[in-house]
Amino acid sequence: MKILHLIIFLVNIFSIISQSPDQLYDELFQAVQMQRIFSDTKTFCDVIPRELTPNEILLLYRNEYNKSTFNLTSFVLNNFILPNITIIVHEQWTIEEHCHRLWSLLTRTTNENYSSFMDVPYPFIVPGGRFREFYYWDTYFTMLGLIRSNETQLIKNMLDNFAYLIRKIGFIPNGNRYYYEGRSQPPFFSLMTELVNQTNNYRYELELEYQFWMTKRNITLDDGTILNRYYDEFHDRPRMEAYFKDVQLANKINNTNIYAHLRAAAESGWDFSSRWMENETDLSTLITTHIIPIDLNCLLYHLELTLGKIEQAKYRQQAIQKYMWSNERKFFFDYNYIKKQLTNRLTLAAVFPLWLNVATKDQAQYVAQQIEFLFLHDGGVVTTLANQSSQQWDYPNGWAPLQYITYRALLKTSGYESLARIIRQRWMNINERVFNNTGKMMEKYDVIDTNKLAGGGLYETQDGFGWTNGVYLEMLYDNNNDPQLSI
Repeated sequence: MKILHLIIFLVNIFSIISQSPDQLYDELFQAVQMQRIFSDTKTFCDVIPRELTPNEILLLYRNEYNKSTFNLTSFVLNNFILPNITIIVHEQWTIEEHCHRLWSLLTRTTNENYSSFMDVPYPFIVPGGRFREFYYWDTYFTMLGLIRSNETQLIKNMLDNFAYLIRKIGFIPNGNRYYYEGRSQPPFFSLMTELVNQTNNYRYELELEYQFWMTKRNITLDDGTILNRYYDEFHDRPRMEAYFKDVQLANKINNTNIYAHLRAAAESGWDFSSRWMENETDLSTLITTHIIPIDLNCLLYHLELTLGKIEQAKYRQQAIQKYMWSNERKFFFDYNYIKKQLTNRLTLAAVFPLWLNVATKDQAQYVAQQIEFLFLHDGGVVTTLANQSSQQWDYPNGWAPLQYITYRALLKTSGYESLARIIRQRWMNINERVFNNTGKMMEKYDVIDTNKLAGGGLYETQDGFGWTNGVYLEMLYDNNNDPQLSI
């Protein structure tokens, strides 16, 4: 008995250190996910125990699950507290008031025992809905709104949380959950520090982040050129928050290599999109890890300039021009380094070189022209032209971060300032129309049929919503200058 108690004690100590739900609950986790106890497989990833420790719950499960009277749903409900879903509707507020007041309702901390949270020292903003933790690239666009709301302390909190995680684990994770610890997201930290004139105060952490991308996500091409891709350290297993669907897809095609591509697409933030697929109608044709993305490499170009790595930035800009610009199609594309060719998928990722000053003047005007004639619709700009795809980062959906980046990119492009303002107004109009009908700000919008709610993807469209609020406020108060605040 003493030995058993010692084992339980040691396992509980380990549980406190490592809190990924699959490690905490082992075969119980798999049973809950594969038997679809919850329609959203992220739900069980975010539960916390009621009274027993995780190890005690697991031992109880192992003693009981073979009994004829055992009911898995009842067992889970009896032993776990389910996470809340953030639903915020305020019909009495104007949209402007709603966005300003929303921040306090989306502020969270990580004070939970035996949860999957990665602890951080300060409060933070979550997107809303099923997203109960912060997300890396979301936070940049959230910060745009926080600046307009004069929420300087929240901005400082989130920068310090990111710096803390970089020092602790070497990078900023996808979100502050242990089940995200194998991957990051588009590296916007340098842009965040620039927003609030704080780059010098985070230079050490920016250098650590740069080393992460250059050692963990680098690809060397045949001529010695080094560029970067998305990846995930846990590439050989399904994502915990999408466990059932990942396993189902792998079983369908009898190939667990798909996990690497699913996880890499999640790191990209564009999960999922025909951008990463060989066949835009078939998710099983994901080849994300084969692709060198244009937006990622432009963001790393900005990081190199921020750190004063002028030569590295120069070489990267030359490489982007060589490998990711099509003289024939007058557009920027991702590059498939396995096939040694452009992907030829027309997407809004092509505006990143304009926004971050990688493109030439002529290239910017060529891209802007195609944005106007191919991507512009009644609700703003559509993410891709893949109209046969069912993925959420495809036609007909528009997303706040890409509306903002496209808007900013076109303001910098000679002759296309008016197009930028048209996009801004159409995006704000659809935000306002949906808000007036529902009292909500949504995660994404159908920019083709503005009377329909957006769809697609592996979960229902969420409301809240951090980056939509941030971009709306920034566009509302914008005077065509880059936002900036000293804190």
